[in-house]
Amino acid sequence: MSPLTGSKVAPFVQRVLKNFHDAGGFDAHCLSGLKIVSADSGSVQAQFQVEKHHLNRLKSVHGGLLSTVVDIGGSLALASKGLFATGVSTDLNVTFVSSAKLGQTMNVDAKCVKLGRTLAFTEINVSADGKIVCQGRHTKFVTLAYDHPDNILKPKGTQ
Repeated sequence: MSPLTGSKVAPFVQRVLKNFHDAGGFDAHCLSGLKIVSADSGSVQAQFQVEKHHLNRLKSVHGGLLSTVVDIGGSLALASKGLFATGVSTDLNVTFVSSAKLGQTMNVDAKCVKLGRTLAFTEINVSADGKIVCQGRHTKFVTLAYDHPDNILKPKGTQ
């Protein structure tokens, strides 16, 4: 597989995130303020500000939102390898470590642990003010994702 490298990574990941937002679905509604800070092949750093609609009734970031951040973060980590289509989730695990409050900046650090022909494995850490808020693992089925025409990455033997 030919990887996406160098200065092309961040713009490609930004294009994938824009596609999530432009689709107008759940991702766009929950995380319209998510911004890419940096990206290298297999690694993405992003940020967003905690807004009122991100909070639960106890005025801390809702666990469902953090699960969505892990989901999107894993997808963006795969995008950093050159996949425009990032597959479908097969497993999502989130461990909630601490809370975050309105106005805090959430830092998302997403890494692709392994990208295979069938499955991809990612790890995502979300922090605020230097403390871990949650840690997640996201596994995706990617076999059909390799066929998307906007991908940069193609399986061996198809280029």
